[in-house]
Amino acid sequence: MRSGLTGTQVAERTGASQPRISRIETGSTVPTVDMVETLCRVYSASSERTAQLVELATALHRRIESRKVLMRGGAWNRQQQIARAQREAKSLRIYQPVMVTGLLQAPDYARQIYGMSLEGEALAKSLRALHDRQKTVLSSRHLSITVVLSEAALRWRLADDQAMLDQLRHLRTLLRRPRLRLGIVPFATRVSEIPLHGFEIYDERLVTVGTETQVLTLTGSDVQHYEGLFAAMERAADFAGADTLIESIAAEFSSQPRDQ
Repeated sequence: MRSGLTGTQVAERTGASQPRISRIETGSTVPTVDMVETLCRVYSASSERTAQLVELATALHRRIESRKVLMRGGAWNRQQQIARAQREAKSLRIYQPVMVTGLLQAPDYARQIYGMSLEGEALAKSLRALHDRQKTVLSSRHLSITVVLSEAALRWRLADDQAMLDQLRHLRTLLRRPRLRLGIVPFATRVSEIPLHGFEIYDERLVTVGTETQVLTLTGSDVQHYEGLFAAMERAADFAGADTLIESIAAEFSSQPRDQ
């Protein structure tokens, strides 16, 4: 589409930065559906052409990746992709019902989780990439992070007892970080929604959902759906009492016979 407008003029009319417009023009980034609609108005595109471009943008953003493909391509590459997305976000909301989310995993807990599907150099590279992501994201001064975990995520023995204890202590340490909010949904709390999978919401622009066999990247109205799910779990979560609950679970692990 040609309009005679410069990149700077397009940026002014769309409210986007000129570098972002340049990346869209050169094809180095895929615009959101909302941005496509805005650009179509600026360029006076026909309704038919607008519909075609919106459909294309939707398809490009609705990405489904096989977990086997991700592992074959290198789990460390996936960690680097996640780190880039999280660095670019200003708000990150994470819900995880079955285990501690990667961003908050302690070293030995992470090693045993990743060790279920990786070994050797692939395992070592993935753990290094995870550590780098944690260091970068958790030290960010512009990123606000809210994490909601189910109580089951803290109790399910996905690692040996010592690793579980270390993980719980690590969470208590992370609670002191100013830009991180951690809430736990206790078993006894009644909930209004039942999210079946863990997910991460980046600002209001996209959500990644991890299923048993796939990782889905969604945008548009799908993000609004998951925002609603997260809001329900956030209401059910105990933020003020998270430290006390984690401490009590750790005490239970400490009082039980250790793994042989």
